[in-house]
Formats: sequence, C-alpha cells, structure tokens
Amino acid sequence: MESYSLGQPMSNGTGDHDGKNDGKGLMSKREQFLAFVWVGALARDFNQKSNDTSLIMHIASQIPEEQIPDNVLNAAKVFLAFCHGVCKRPHHWMLRRS
Repeated sequence: MESYSLGQPMSNGTGDHDGKNDGKGLMSKREQFLAFVWVGALARDFNQKSNDTSLIMHIASQIPEEQIPDNVLNAAKVFLAFCHGVCKRPHHWMLRRS
C-alpha cells in the first residue's frame, strides 16, 4: 500500500474507507442534487436578500431520483437557473414528481 509522507494511507478514490461502501458513494444522487440546490439557493438568498430557499427546496425534493440527470452538479445549476428566471421553461426531468 502506498502512503503519504506522514504514513497515512492513500485513498483509492472510491470512498471505500471502512470496506462497508456499496460502490455508490457516500450520498445518493438525490442527496447530492438536493445538497447542491440547497447551497446554491442559500447563496442566492444571502446575495439577493431574498427568502426563497425553502420554496426551492420543496420543489426540488419532489423530483424523483431516477429523473435527475447523472451530472448532479450541472442538474442543480440548471434547476436553480430555472428557479431564478434565467431559463424560460423547465426541462422535462424537472416536471416529473414523485
């Protein structure tokens, strides 16, 4: 096993720290999407002095996990752009509800 100079083992990049990871990572795709949306909405609220985070999170939480695109960071960015009026209409994956 390779190690850093201080004797700490190097990560293999899979997030498998305790051997108990099922290969999906530490967070599901939906959890990652909601986390990115929450951070983006919260930043927008602080910047614009608005109070829309709870409504945006409510709408985002209704999107089923199987409808969220694989690139969750980009999906969150597109979803937030729609919520803030940058996009004229929602993408098809935003319209499906669980």
